[in-house]
Amino acid sequence: MNPYWLKRYVPLACALALAAGTVSRAQDAVPALAPEPGPAAETVEPSPVPPAAEVSKPFYKRWISPEAVEVTVPGAVLEQLDGWPEEWGGKRPGFEKRLGSLCGQFVLGALLEDGVKAIHAENTHYRRMGKGNFFRRAGHIVAGTVTARKPDGGYTVAWSLAANAYGSWAIATLWSPRRFRTAGSILEWGTEGVGTFALTNLAREFWPDVKSLFHSSR
Repeated sequence: MNPYWLKRYVPLACALALAAGTVSRAQDAVPALAPEPGPAAETVEPSPVPPAAEVSKPFYKRWISPEAVEVTVPGAVLEQLDGWPEEWGGKRPGFEKRLGSLCGQFVLGALLEDGVKAIHAENTHYRRMGKGNFFRRAGHIVAGTVTARKPDGGYTVAWSLAANAYGSWAIATLWSPRRFRTAGSILEWGTEGVGTFALTNLAREFWPDVKSLFHSSR
């Protein structure tokens, strides 16, 4: 595994996991309340048509969204501080190359993702589980990253996210240093891209719980 991947994402994953563990312990410490009497809850089947809020933004809107800044600028800064890749140097031209490379990957990834969705209808919007122990929710995060919902309410492989992660890096190797233009590099860094999607979903799953702890402590 590339050491840069470890330095870039493992600390974030550990911090989120620690926060999640804190939330779980806090939830376990709260005594369960007796259920209020009332009619039995009805099982509600998920709607086969995803709500409008869950539909992905058109790719041209994603280019100028906060998401575009969040996934490019911090990464370029970290790569600059780490001097990766070393062929691009550590001065301003190197930073410009790193930022331009990440922006290019973001745009290409969005185009590939939306292109696959246009052919193979799938909804990759992550739905929080919101309850349960850490391991159940972690499994939900993994499943929510690699699978997508179909218009009929069923599930399928999230091909669009795979196209985003692996396809964008495969194209990015054309302007990257020559040593990255290998199948192994595409596999490694494409998998790293899928890992970023999983970490993003990890934050979506547990961050509301972390915020609620801060609010309740006031």
